[in-house]
Amino acid sequence: MQPVVLGLTVVMVLAAVGGVVAKSLRQPAILGYILAGVALSLLGRNVDLVSAMGQLGVTFLLFLVGLELPIGQLKKMGRTAVITGLGQIVFTSISGYFIARLLGFEAVTAIYLGIALTFGSTVMVVKLLSEKRDLQSLYGKIATGYLLVQDFVAIGILTVLAGLRPGEIINWVNLLGVATKGALLVGLAVWASDKILPKMLDFLGKSTEVLFVVSIAWCLGIAAAVSWPGIGFSPEIGGFLAGLALAGAVQNLQIMARVRPLRDFFLTLFFVALGANIGWENISRMAVPAVIFSLFVLIGNPLIVMLILAFQGYGRRVAFLASTAVAQVSEFSLIVIASAARVGYVDRSILGLVGLVGIITMTLSTYLIWYSERIYKVIGNFLKILEFRHKTEEVKGEERLKNHIVLFGHNRTGKVLKPILEKIGKLVVVDFDPKVVEEIGGVYGDIADYELYDELNLNEAAMIVSTVSDVEDNLQLLSSLGKKRPVAIMLAADTNDAVKLYKAKADYVLIPHTVGGEYLGHLLSTHGLDRNFIRSHGQIQKEHMLKNGA
Repeated sequence: MQPVVLGLTVVMVLAAVGGVVAKSLRQPAILGYILAGVALSLLGRNVDLVSAMGQLGVTFLLFLVGLELPIGQLKKMGRTAVITGLGQIVFTSISGYFIARLLGFEAVTAIYLGIALTFGSTVMVVKLLSEKRDLQSLYGKIATGYLLVQDFVAIGILTVLAGLRPGEIINWVNLLGVATKGALLVGLAVWASDKILPKMLDFLGKSTEVLFVVSIAWCLGIAAAVSWPGIGFSPEIGGFLAGLALAGAVQNLQIMARVRPLRDFFLTLFFVALGANIGWENISRMAVPAVIFSLFVLIGNPLIVMLILAFQGYGRRVAFLASTAVAQVSEFSLIVIASAARVGYVDRSILGLVGLVGIITMTLSTYLIWYSERIYKVIGNFLKILEFRHKTEEVKGEERLKNHIVLFGHNRTGKVLKPILEKIGKLVVVDFDPKVVEEIGGVYGDIADYELYDELNLNEAAMIVSTVSDVEDNLQLLSSLGKKRPVAIMLAADTNDAVKLYKAKADYVLIPHTVGGEYLGHLLSTHGLDRNFIRSHGQIQKEHMLKNGA
């Protein structure tokens, strides 16, 4: 037992050091774990046990994916997410295939390499956008939307691979058989989630400890059942089906909260084992293809996304910022290649190659996403070729605008302000979402675009209202105004940003949480514990939100 304990101790210490170093450099922890695996291979440690335990990590990962299957979010993103996500998958996989063939890889290997180069890391991108406070921006929503579409496709590919036996030849008969079995299993999972599990969980849900143990037993039990030779799927897909069956349960949030630490532990071991499989002896042999594939992921993938978004009517800024989300390979890319290696379709060395591409692209794309705004300011003018919609075409009237009101952003705050501002004066609404512009008849444009300022004749405006929370964009707008300044009302995410805007001569800065707190404080100081008033006031607000589609 001691060698096992010692081995796990070495693994976890290296993983901890790698994770800390990665975080200090603003890199995803996954990168640190992979590099820990590379270090482990240098020490000559056996990683068979780590690899086996790592598979449990993938099983728990897909268990949680099934639990929190974001179908509702996918529906909200709609057409843009689906077109961008599927379009990028098609063009990237085809391009990746031909690049791999030119580098001398066999056809089957080239297919899997093309697929692996397709998927961006949803977890990594969402975390970075959240830290940048851009998750709710238009480009942030587009990026997370098409990445979610990619995750669905990745799960579909994993399901197919999981249903194939090692060495089995891919043909239409086999694929149809796998698809049929997969559909039946999904149907059973949905049936169980409706007929069996609610009553069982209601009975067990009184104890969070028991609920946790039962959830793990359910996950591993289904994983073992679907991997039975008569069914022939991998345990990882069993984990996904187990999670899917629990997705509609009232207790799913409790289950997710308890399972995540367990998933993180075992998934850490998976990435360490992956890093160990790269090995220094393979790096020199894989260096050239790894660099070429990495350049394709870092440059080619964003370019494909930019073109797809441009054809849908989005401006160059939104297209560029959203495209940076796909400039790295994801954890799903690594899992797909690992699954392909398991069934014998690719050599184990290909897993090391994709791991090396992951190290390069994750490292560089982190900085690309973090500094995307600065990069855009440098190359923005060169991207004009990507704008197929002329934003100034929709500025109505032959005479130059004067004494008007300009509202930047038809978001949640903008929707509330629009009818009020229309009563005050002539209103021009500016938004960088083409769908919104078509709906309200506004002006298609971007608050960060200098050229638009002149078209809108901002210095002759009576008032400018920005509901965009990006402080840099708002500061740029304020700095462009001359001596004859219109009334400038800005939105800020927090008090620090508000101070910056006031120093830049904003007339009023709206801080949502501060205003909300002040308003609630006013209600409570005026009416105290008057439940009837509070309830009736809440009812009025509820009816207003429902009426306006909130």
